[in-house]
Parts: sequence; structure tokens; C-alpha cells
Amino acid sequence: MNAKSIWPLLVGALLLSACSLPSPPEGALSLAATVGTEADVCADTAEINVFSDAPTTVYYCYTISNTGEVSVPLHALSDDLFGVILRDFEYDLAPGASVDTVAAGVVLAYEVDEPTVNAATWEGFSGPRRMASAEASTTVTPVPPLQYGAVAGTFVADGSFTSAYAANLVVLAVQTLDGEPVDAEVPVDISVPGFATFTYVFDPEAAVDGRVALIFGDGTVTPVSAAHFLGMPVETVTLSRDAGLSTSAVVGGDFSFAFPGETLVRSVDAEAALAVPVVESVEVGVDGDELSVAFAESDGDGVTYLLEAYGRGTNAYAGVASGTTSPIVVTLGGPLGETEAYAIDVLAVRGAGVDPFADDPMQLDVAEYLFASEER
Repeated sequence: MNAKSIWPLLVGALLLSACSLPSPPEGALSLAATVGTEADVCADTAEINVFSDAPTTVYYCYTISNTGEVSVPLHALSDDLFGVILRDFEYDLAPGASVDTVAAGVVLAYEVDEPTVNAATWEGFSGPRRMASAEASTTVTPVPPLQYGAVAGTFVADGSFTSAYAANLVVLAVQTLDGEPVDAEVPVDISVPGFATFTYVFDPEAAVDGRVALIFGDGTVTPVSAAHFLGMPVETVTLSRDAGLSTSAVVGGDFSFAFPGETLVRSVDAEAALAVPVVESVEVGVDGDELSVAFAESDGDGVTYLLEAYGRGTNAYAGVASGTTSPIVVTLGGPLGETEAYAIDVLAVRGAGVDPFADDPMQLDVAEYLFASEER
């Protein structure tokens, strides 16, 4: 056999040997990116809110885990904020093991004053060969330390249990933050048209769902039914020009609410005040447990009527109903007695669903009438 005939056999044998060599081991990595506000700690949150009243220093941490079957001896890390963080970082990361940048002595502090999304890439190497890579991201969102809101309107009441009453109604609101209720008192400087500014201290323990309603008047009438239907406490606030002069109503004008760090102005149109929905007639059903209430409707769009009726006897069965036109039937929890007197509270509400935190909330108007019968 000559050399020419042997050569193809040798080449074939070398190729067969090369194909049978094992492939270099492949790695697998998993990256977790977290961010927090505490230094020297690897946080466990990938998304956080920070207060927007001042720049906040946040601390990033990257945790790399070896999810493969071979060790990864060399590492590189980079992200959107810091650029190259690690290059040729020698750390023999065994299968199933993890290491984070805080433990590695890397401090990643960044001052945030706007929404920030940060993406990072971690690469593992064996010499010049890249074995694996992984990506992860974080989000930091500045939010107000507290969110405040207010809406203003009119409150008018008349009926057999109260004297005629006209005043301004204001709903103050302090928004919860991250689902947690506000736990501190908040002073609010309120400027009422024609009067000096006074300070009202918003007490979260005295509010309902972060809201409280104020009626500006002389303090002689407390419309408790308004508190019931508006679903929040109502406080009557006395206004006075000086020690010897007070008022029962300041309807219309611009109200200013100076919250800490934010001032809101809400305008009230006195001409938009709702008319009192006076009860014209009541028909008691045969069984005595239904009252059909007819009343004078108030002018204006978007008006809802809220009725509460109750007996004034021993059982005092009660019921509630709502509607947009007269009459409205209220079903009681039980029948009235044969001669039992009853009472009906009718509220006309416009803007009941207003959002105090809206950029330009609509005016809130409430008109109340309380009707009481002598007997059934």
C-alpha cells in the first residue's frame, strides 16, 4: 500500500475521532434584579415607590444563580444606569450556588427623581468562551408622599326637624398610599370667600375612607342625615369675621385649600345650588310596609334622590331607596303600626360620585328635606 492510498484512511480516522470528542460543558444562569432604599442590603423587591417631594437614593442588587450542571468561573455584569459593573470578575460559581453584588462588595447607589426602569445583563465565561447569560430589570416610581384632594359645593336643608339652612359643603380627602391608611394628622389651611384663612386639622381616625365633609355655618344645626347619606362624617364649622360676627352661609366663590406642598382652588357656583326636594304626598301601602313618596324635583342634570323612611314607634322599621324621578317607593323592614307616625328624609344629590382627587372635580350639591307625619 503506497502513501497515496493510506492518506484518505488517516484523514477519515482523524475526522471520526474529532466527532467523538465531548462538547464543552454548557452553563445556565438565572438573574434576579432588586432595588430598595436601604444601603448594604440586597432588597427583595423588583418594583418600589419612593416619595416624589425630593430625590431619593435607591440601592440596586443583582443576584446570580447557577442553574446549570457545571461551574462558571468568570463573570461580567452591566446595566442601563451604571454601565459596566463587573468585568473579568473571578468567582467559581458552582451548580446550584448563588452570589449577589452586595456580598461581592459592589455598591450600586443611584439618586432617583423620575420614573426609572433599569435592565441588566449578567454573563458567565470560561476563559474567552461565554457559557451563559441572563437578564432582569427593576422599576422605581416616585409618588407623592401623600395625595390630597378637595371638592366644594352647596348644602341646603329645610324641614320640620331643622330650621332653614344654607351653607357651603366641602369634602376634604387624603389619599392612602400603597394601600396603607394615612396615620398622621394633616393641617389644611382653608380660605373661604369673604373670610380669613383658618386651619383645619384633618384627623384620619375621624374620617371614613380618608374623607371628611365640612359644612360652613353658625354651628346651630348639625345635619346628621347628610353624614349618613354621604357616607362620611360631617362637621359644622363656625366662620366669623371677628369675635362678634358669625355667618350661617357663605355660598359661592373660590375656596382655597393649602395642603402641605400643594394648594388647590375649588369654585362654587351659587346659582347651581339644588332646590330642596319638598315632600308633596306620601301613600302608605295596604300592608303598611311600603311608602310611595312624591316630592318636588330639583332642577339640574345628574341629580339623584336618596330616601330614608322609618317608623317612629316601638319597632321603628326603616328602609332606604334611591331614584332620579318622583315618586319613589321605599320598602320598610316591617309594617308600620295602625297609628304609627313616620319620618322621611329626602336628599337631592348632584356630583355624589365626584372624585376629590380629579384635576378639576365638579361641584357637589346636596339639598335635604325632612318630612314627619303626625300618624299613619
